[in-house]
Amino acid sequence: MSLNKNNDEEKTKSRIVNLDFLRGFFIILAMDQHFTYYINMWYVEYFRDAMALTSTYKIHFPMIGHQVPTDSANMLLDWIFTPWVSQVYLTLAAFNLAKYTQSVLKDTLSSKIKLYVLIFLFFVMENFIVAPNLGQAISFYPIMLWMFVLSILGIAFSLTGIWGIIVLTVLSFFRFLLPVEMLSDLFQEMIKANIHPGFEYDARLEYFFTSGCLGFLMGWVHYHKPLLKNVKDYYFAFAGLVMIAFYVAWGDPYFQDPANVFLHEHDLARTFSGTLYILGVQTVLISVFLWLEKRSIKLNVPIVNWVGKHSILIFAFHRVFFVRILAPLSVMAGALMGRTLGASIWEIYLYVGITTAVCYFIKKTRMGELILQIKG
Repeated sequence: MSLNKNNDEEKTKSRIVNLDFLRGFFIILAMDQHFTYYINMWYVEYFRDAMALTSTYKIHFPMIGHQVPTDSANMLLDWIFTPWVSQVYLTLAAFNLAKYTQSVLKDTLSSKIKLYVLIFLFFVMENFIVAPNLGQAISFYPIMLWMFVLSILGIAFSLTGIWGIIVLTVLSFFRFLLPVEMLSDLFQEMIKANIHPGFEYDARLEYFFTSGCLGFLMGWVHYHKPLLKNVKDYYFAFAGLVMIAFYVAWGDPYFQDPANVFLHEHDLARTFSGTLYILGVQTVLISVFLWLEKRSIKLNVPIVNWVGKHSILIFAFHRVFFVRILAPLSVMAGALMGRTLGASIWEIYLYVGITTAVCYFIKKTRMGELILQIKG
C-alpha cells in the first residue's frame, strides 16, 4: 500500500518538459489574442479618458468608435490558433489531473474543488476590473469554464473511475443530437434581456467539455497504462489525423476578422466537423510532443517553459495589467509621438514580452510575498 502511495507521489512531482513548453507556448498565444482583441476594440469600448480628447489625446480623437485591425502576420497566427488555443490549455490541465489514481484523487478531491472554486471566483472578480460594462463583467469566459470542467472530471473519476470519464466523453461527443445549443442560446438571451445586453455566454460547456475529456483520457493512458507506452502516441496521433482529414474533406472553412480577433472564435466548435478538427489537432500535437520527450528530445526554452510552469500567474495578471496599465501608457506614449494605438505583430509581442518580464520580476522577487503578506 505504501509503495503505491510512493509511486503516486512520484507521479505528482514529475513534470513533462515538452508539455510545459506547449503550455507556455499557448499561454503566450493567449496573451497575443487578448492584447489584440483589446486593441481591436480599444477606441470602441475601452478608451475611458474622454475629458482629454481635445487636448492631451487629440491625436486619438478621430479613432473613437473605430476598430483597430491587426496586420496580416498576426492575423495568420490568429487564424491558425484561435479556434483551439483556449481548448488545448484545458486539455493539458485535464491530462495533468489524470496522473492521480482514483483513490488518491478521491482523497484530495475536496482540496482540489476548493482550489478550482477560488480560481473561478478570482477570475469573476477580474472580469469586473477589466470589463467595459456590467454585461461583460458577468460573462462566462474560458478559464472560468475550465475550472468547472476540471471539477466535473475530478468528481466523475473519483466516484466512478475511468468508465465515468468514458461515459462523459461519449455524451459530450454526441451533443449534436441534443438541443444543447438551443438551450445555451436561450440562457444567453434571458440574461441579455433581463440583466444586461452586453452579457455573453462565451465559453459554453458544450464547446469545451470534449476537450477536457480527451485530455483526461490521454493522461490516464499515459500514466496508468505502461503496457501501451510504446504505441499509445502512434494510436492517438493516427486517430487525430483521421479527425483532421474528416474536417478537411467535409468541414466548412474558417474565417478570421482582423478587426475583432474573437468574432469567430467558436465557429468551428459549433459544428461536428469543426469539433473533430479541434480534437484532432490537439491529439496529434500532444502525441507528437510526448513521443519526442520519450526519445529524450526535450524542448526546454527557458522563457516559454517558465511561462508554462507559472501559467496561472500569467493568466491572473496579464489582462488587468494590459487594460489598466500597459494600454493606457501606450495611448499616452502615442499621444506624445503623434500616433494612434496599433495592433501589428511586433507591437503585440512587445506587450507580451513586457508582461512576461513583469510576471517574472514578481515571481523572482519578494513582491508577491509582500502583496500577499507571506512571512518568510
